[in-house]
Amino acid sequence: MKLDQLQYFVEAARRQHIGQAARFLNISPSAISHSISALEDEFGKALFEKRGRQIKLTAHGKILLDRAEFLLAETNRIRDELASDDLEMRGHFRIGGTHSLCAEFLAPAWIELQKVNPAVTATIHSLRSGEILQRVSVGDLDMGVCLSPHTSPEYEQELLYEGKLVISFGKKHPFLKDRRIEELDKYPSISALAAQGIENCENHPAFQRFGLRPRVINLFDSYDVAIQILKQNAVWTLLPDFLAAHHASDITTFMPRGWDATYKITAVWPKHRIRNQALDFLIEATKRKIFLALARK
Repeated sequence: MKLDQLQYFVEAARRQHIGQAARFLNISPSAISHSISALEDEFGKALFEKRGRQIKLTAHGKILLDRAEFLLAETNRIRDELASDDLEMRGHFRIGGTHSLCAEFLAPAWIELQKVNPAVTATIHSLRSGEILQRVSVGDLDMGVCLSPHTSPEYEQELLYEGKLVISFGKKHPFLKDRRIEELDKYPSISALAAQGIENCENHPAFQRFGLRPRVINLFDSYDVAIQILKQNAVWTLLPDFLAAHHASDITTFMPRGWDATYKITAVWPKHRIRNQALDFLIEATKRKIFLALARK
């Protein structure tokens, strides 16, 4: 499959007539016919059906037209960029972050990038950490920011921040009267949904060291949901320290002596994907915004 073959196919499809396409391209009709035949032989599918002097796309031809128009547009964009002396960042990026991380850090970092590079655009996803890893692994996202991923051969990663998970309650939780860690199991807890490739808070090693066996009554997929539950119910959970500090007016935290429950905020991107200038900028801007936010707490 060659670019000129795709161009001939696209023009014939737009006009539904080989002769008109040939006149537009200033080539012979036979050149277009040979190109279409070559594509049909390569794909093993008919791309047009004849209706008198006109031709009409088959179902497979419609699929190829959609893809071919995109490829040709991208080819022209690349030519324009390489011919220009303006090296401003360009292109469309697909990025995603764990719910709270996306809103607090990743989206503001993207806005910072876009202000100085208005030619870039993005689709921004707010997802669970497990979903971020899954989409990055298959190449559906160019970059993600998530909480505590395991290492994997399916993606590259860079640590942005390491903090502590803190035991968190609403302000009026009865545990706060005595604050005895051995009494914690008396109260129900809520936990983040487990996900493949992500460290699981429900079975955190810190619980084992203190002999805790959390009685989980609710699971959540967003820390924003967890905070609302904490504010209204006598339950407890583990929250990242930055998030607990951000909601200090509604949330109280507790860490017994010897408590050691870490988490990581990590940038991930597809394996073998070259980190370009835009993603370098985005990763560094996200890291900077995390540290600036924590410095204000």
